[in-house]
Amino acid sequence: MPDNSIADTVLFLHLVPVMAAIATFPHRNGSDGKLYKGILNLLFLLFFWSFLFGYTVLPYRLSHATVPSYFVRFDILYFLENLALILAVGFLMFRVQPPWKSVYFHLFGASTLYALSSAVANIAIDSGGYVNGKLYGLGLTASVCWAVWIPLRARRLPAANVAVSRSDGSQGSQVSVWAMLAVVMISIPIVWELFKRNGTTGLSTIRLMVAISAMVGLASAAYIKEYLAKRELASVVGLANDRLRLAMESGKSVGWDWDVKSGRDAWFGDLQTMFGIPSDTYVGHVEDFRRRVHPDDRGQVWKAVSDAMQSHQPYVAEFRILWPDGTVRWAAANGRFYYSRHGHPERMLGVAVDITERKQAEAALREREAELTEAQRLAQVGSWQWDPATDTVIWSEELYRIAGRDPNSPAVSFKDHPRIYSPESWERLRQAVDEALRSGTAYELELEMIRSDGTTRWVRARGEAQRNTAGAVVRLRGTAQDITERNLAEEALSSVNRRAIEAEEREHNRIAKDLHEDIGQRLALLAIEIEQLKTEAPDQTVEVRSRMDAVWRRTLEILTDVKASAHELHSPRLEYLGIAEVMRCFCKELGERKRMVIDFKSHGLPRLVPPDISICLFRVLQEALYNGMEHSGVRQFEVQLWGTPDEIHLTVADSGAGFDLEAARQGRGLGLIRMEERLKLVKGTFSIESEPMRGTRIHAREPLASESDFIRAAG
Repeated sequence: MPDNSIADTVLFLHLVPVMAAIATFPHRNGSDGKLYKGILNLLFLLFFWSFLFGYTVLPYRLSHATVPSYFVRFDILYFLENLALILAVGFLMFRVQPPWKSVYFHLFGASTLYALSSAVANIAIDSGGYVNGKLYGLGLTASVCWAVWIPLRARRLPAANVAVSRSDGSQGSQVSVWAMLAVVMISIPIVWELFKRNGTTGLSTIRLMVAISAMVGLASAAYIKEYLAKRELASVVGLANDRLRLAMESGKSVGWDWDVKSGRDAWFGDLQTMFGIPSDTYVGHVEDFRRRVHPDDRGQVWKAVSDAMQSHQPYVAEFRILWPDGTVRWAAANGRFYYSRHGHPERMLGVAVDITERKQAEAALREREAELTEAQRLAQVGSWQWDPATDTVIWSEELYRIAGRDPNSPAVSFKDHPRIYSPESWERLRQAVDEALRSGTAYELELEMIRSDGTTRWVRARGEAQRNTAGAVVRLRGTAQDITERNLAEEALSSVNRRAIEAEEREHNRIAKDLHEDIGQRLALLAIEIEQLKTEAPDQTVEVRSRMDAVWRRTLEILTDVKASAHELHSPRLEYLGIAEVMRCFCKELGERKRMVIDFKSHGLPRLVPPDISICLFRVLQEALYNGMEHSGVRQFEVQLWGTPDEIHLTVADSGAGFDLEAARQGRGLGLIRMEERLKLVKGTFSIESEPMRGTRIHAREPLASESDFIRAAG
């Protein structure tokens, strides 16, 4: 470069744009996107460094007599400029988070290498020994390449890793303060030049012009910066207010600002929903708010306000708002007081949210819970819920009553349940609960509950699993219905039915005995007398003899029917032939008499069958066959009798007309009722499978006690 060329000034000021870029704090304001901030930073730094260059270096470049001084001053100021950049980047490097730390680290390295290389190159130039290709030239080239590589590398980083945060909004004011401080500092050398008497007039003039220009430039830039910052702040505040208003309207909320000393109260937000005011702002007196509070809630609201004011604690309250037309709204308010340095309350800020819908839902829920509680009380049904993870069991009020416990007593955990039920009931309940937790299977059990006073109640317990979104069982819930009175009624009814059936069997025995021992014998004697009469009167005519034969045959038929009826009413063969043989004979005799086909099969029966079970199954067979004869429309039946180690099964099936089960449940015939009641007396079960035009299948199942139990009972 030629001596005293303009290239020196450009070389000195080319670092200013880099400083301006660093001064924007890109790690904080990268998402800001405001171009004017970087431009104003550039102007600030440009005026400042131009002032330093123009005041300390430029006058000596214009004077050829002071060239050596110019070189020394330029080298020193240029090195200080590089050092300022290095210190700024180094300071930020230790304060930022990755990946900005890496970016600043590389910039710090490039700036340091450039500063050292340029300092050595300047010394070589000053001494007249500068040669291209020396080590300092390589350092300068390497530092420039390094600086170009930094943004190229940063642009390749993932967006998630270069996320930046917004500025706190105070940077603009800080830059303006620094600019005005620089203006004040520049005024010092101006005063010095004005009062200096032995200086060169030309140099003083240049310095004064440079200083004044720098002051004007810095002040102008500071003013523009402050003006743009305030305009941006006003825009941000306006946008924030709009967002706040929209948020409060969407949330059905109202904010307030109360000047405690003057009583002035300003409201803003969704005033229409809460107060019925057709506006989004309202300015009045605090008494205006007091009058809008429901009369029944004014005392508690003002007490909460006074307590918050005195205790310096947040204000929280829920109260009703009364409109002039009588409409009532609910509000939940939160606020806080602000105090002077002497501790006197000056203002109060707060927010109130409309919670009318929530209060209505709570009222509806309480009403529903009351109705549910009453319904549970009337039906004697209690509800419960159990969380296995915490062993938390929640009982309804009715369930506490059923268990004879105080609802205010400590909650009953699942571990306490063995004391609530009898051992046999608890074991069945435990197995059902384990299966429900494992597979989610619902259960229904009849359990014997032991109340707190030692009395027992019978409950029908139902439980079902609740699952989470993943399908896993997380808790159980169900009901417990008090069925003690029903069981007592069923036992009483069962006792009546048992006595009625026992009386019926006694009457059957009596009638069967009368038929067999009286009417049967008399019919037998009548048949014998007719046979003797035919023998003792040989001179009878053929017609008389034929009629006597017919009377004798009809007498024998009547005698056979009487014996069959006697056996149906009471079959003594059950005691010595067994249930299978008696049923086989009955099916054969009934088929012959009624001209039907009854296919009887049996297998697997135990050696001993209790008499009550034998009689019960025999009566079920009779009732089923007679019903089938009357209603099925067919003359062929299948009867099967078989046994298992602990049960005896009897089925009677036909392929006839069948019937509608629903209709049968609504109004069953006496025959079905009698079969079912007989089986209940011996703890058996009864089921029917039937469809119209698809036949009927009746299945009776009797539990069978062990043989030793039967022998002990018989003994």
